[in-house]
Amino acid sequence: MTPAKLFLPLILALSGCATGTDGAVQIGPNLYMIGGLGNFTDFSSSAVKARMFKQASEYCAGLGKTMEPVNSRGQDSGYGTYASAEVQFRCV
Repeated sequence: MTPAKLFLPLILALSGCATGTDGAVQIGPNLYMIGGLGNFTDFSSSAVKARMFKQASEYCAGLGKTMEPVNSRGQDSGYGTYASAEVQFRCV
């Protein structure tokens, strides 16, 4: 078996990790979070947060409500790591 065939499943599995959650997760009464890794081209956690807050707004709009940010944190990309973020919000 060639090295490419050996590493292809590993590469495909890891590339799937470079995304956030599949949506908002309820973590308390009317308190939600979205978190995960940025894309390969994201170097700043701010870009990841912005995308996640946009998802949060869309989620709340689907409930007929407005998104209210509560908290956020992130880490920029570094050697061997993707940028990552977590955002917490309420739908009011």
